[in-house]
Amino acid sequence: MRVLILSQYYKPEPIPKPAELAEELSHKGYSVSVVTGLPNYPTGVLYPGFRLGLVQRETADGISIARTFEFPYHGTNPIGRILNYISFMITAPLGSFFVPRCDVMYVWHPPLTVGVAAWLIARLHAIPFIYDVQDIWPETVVLSGMLRNKLVIRMLSRLERFVYLRADHIFVVTRGARENLLEKGVNPEKVSVMPHWIDETKAAQIDTETRQRVRQAYGWTNKFVSLFAGNIGIVQGLQAVVQAAALLPRDGGFLISLIGDGADKQRLRELAKSLDVVDRIQFLDRHPAEEMPVLMEAADTLVVHLKNAPMAHWVIPTKIFAYLSAGRPILMAMDGAGADLVRDSGAGIIIPPEDATALSQGIRALRDLPPENRAAMGRRGREYLLTNFSKRAVLAQYEQKLRMVARRANGPRDLVKT
Repeated sequence: MRVLILSQYYKPEPIPKPAELAEELSHKGYSVSVVTGLPNYPTGVLYPGFRLGLVQRETADGISIARTFEFPYHGTNPIGRILNYISFMITAPLGSFFVPRCDVMYVWHPPLTVGVAAWLIARLHAIPFIYDVQDIWPETVVLSGMLRNKLVIRMLSRLERFVYLRADHIFVVTRGARENLLEKGVNPEKVSVMPHWIDETKAAQIDTETRQRVRQAYGWTNKFVSLFAGNIGIVQGLQAVVQAAALLPRDGGFLISLIGDGADKQRLRELAKSLDVVDRIQFLDRHPAEEMPVLMEAADTLVVHLKNAPMAHWVIPTKIFAYLSAGRPILMAMDGAGADLVRDSGAGIIIPPEDATALSQGIRALRDLPPENRAAMGRRGREYLLTNFSKRAVLAQYEQKLRMVARRANGPRDLVKT
């Protein structure tokens, strides 16, 4: 079977799923190719070693990759975001002519505009596609504050339905997301709930000496460190996290560390200065993905925060799986499926989102627990993750669905051979 993966984001950007799927399928003997954009997420700045151009070709791990032009931007200006999304939507179909023919296409969403590119590629090459919906649009964009124009929102809603109607199959992360799509008229038979996964082969934990060395390097020695890792954007609602720092005692040994980049980072820095909490909150730049597990394991607790909105019932932030793998207690400040995951695993405590008081109290409560109780939380979460979300088991489901969709479109011929 020949598989094309279409995603505006691909490594070295910190969106691991498209690349992990591509590499796993390639290792299994499938012919895999990728059409993606120029790496600039989450800062909006083009990564070193890349240059602006219409189409750039490369090969990595036996995978043929075509990178097509996109306007590099990931700030809060709506015009910049529109140019970023639209530019890739226009150039991605061109990139499909620079990779081998395929039997089926897997499409990573967001943004919604990638769905239009997928439809065009499917028409140009007469292939089916699976649309993997990670964020529900336009609701997510409205929540981010970037979009308020009612006419544009209606247009995006129509575009959303256009893409859903033309996709051969749709993946969503949660049952709530599936219900959202069904309410919009999507055929229930073509919507599957497909969970995230964790690579169990990379889930080894660090030793005590390494943990102490990392804590010393980042100024965490003798502090109770609450770590948030990932995109520091509008949707994450991290203003409450900065405000929670102001409610923690100045001499209590508390530190909140935010690691990552994003559209809201500068505003949060300024808020921290205005609240005079720079001694209790730390902003670190984004680190390579391979360095993050060590940092997570070196922290005392790991924070998930998302704005209080219906969207929380439709998504499970991928960072939760990395947190569970790290074996540290989780402070979950969101509702919905992500909270259910922490609740079911017994991996931490759940508090209301956008509530600085509850967040500061949650941090104190975890600090006051005996160390063995915190260790038990982390251990339960890690065991639950490895039992229910192993990469091998989940990717087998992806492979099965890709083969099903390809077989429907291409007939019963052998799709395993490349």
